[in-house]
Order: sequence, then C-alpha cells, then structure tokens
Amino acid sequence: MILLPLLAAAAFDLPPARVGARQVDHCRVDETLPLGTGIVQKLSCRGALDWESLGKRCQDGARRNTLPPGITPESCMDEYSKGHFLFRGETKELVIARRKDGMPVVVFRIPDGDTLTTLHHFANAVLVGVRSGQRIHYAVATSRGVLKPPDLGNPDDIRDVTVVGSRVRVWRRGKGSYVDLVLGPDGQLVRK
Repeated sequence: MILLPLLAAAAFDLPPARVGARQVDHCRVDETLPLGTGIVQKLSCRGALDWESLGKRCQDGARRNTLPPGITPESCMDEYSKGHFLFRGETKELVIARRKDGMPVVVFRIPDGDTLTTLHHFANAVLVGVRSGQRIHYAVATSRGVLKPPDLGNPDDIRDVTVVGSRVRVWRRGKGSYVDLVLGPDGQLVRK
C-alpha cells in the first residue's frame, strides 16, 4: 500500500498570515501548547460573513451548484449561521503563537479545503504542517517568530517531516536518508 503522505512533496514554506481581531472573535480555542516563553493555540473558526454577503454567496453557490451536500438554497443561510459548513477558502482553523504577555507573534491560517496535518511541540518551538492539495507546507515557529531552515535542496526530495525528541527530522528520498534540524541562535534551524 502506497501512503499518500510519502508521495507528497514537503517544503518549509508555510507563510504566516495577517488576521484581524474580528476573525479571531469567531473562533474557539481547541488546543494550547507551551512555546518557550509563550504559548501556541489551535483555534477552530466559524463563518464570519455578514448577512448580506452570506445571501450573495448562497445565491452564487446555488447557481454554480457548489453548495455542500444536503444544503439547499433555502436552508443555506440558516445552516451557515449555525456553523454547519463553510464556503471554500474561508478560514477553518488558525494557529497562533503568542508571547508571554499574550501578544500574537505569528499566525498561520488554514482555509477550508486545506488540512492541518502537524502541530507538534519540541524544545522551545512548534512544528506546523498544512496539506494543500498534494503538497505539505511546513513552518517552525517560536515566541520570536518563524525560524528559517538551512538549504535542504530540492523540496520535491523531502518525503516526511517529523519531530524526534528535540529535533526536526526531515526524511529525504533514498533509503535511510534524513537530516536532523535543531534550534540555533539568531532565529534559525541548523543541521545537526
């Protein structure tokens, strides 16, 4: 059996996002992890469309036949307002790294259609992985921001990224080929 995650290319290219306070108000905290001198929170979000925009999106979805299964044009607005579905591209989850004083340092947005595959704490950092289509995008964040990895070569050669102890292990194409990354000074990951 061929595992899809092993076939998907991975890269440390998950971009941080800008999210307003209004968007965060529509979310609830699912999980909290320690992050050095701060915390990282995983939030699940409900739809944030106003009533007028929602009416237009429901009409457009009905016309294009893109409403979720079981949702009719008549029930669209009620089901959306109850939080039963999101429109494609809306924010489904947020991962927010915060300093000790509660100020957000970095935010990762997971839209509907993408999947949060990895949220793993190690040392004073957290590994975040998001599947978008056939690709998995990773980032390592601390309470100071996103860490930059060293050059790992072609991202298509990366097959899996996991946390082993206090290291990020990057599995590359080939039998037993991997690279260990550890937290280094000056906001970066270094080869071990």
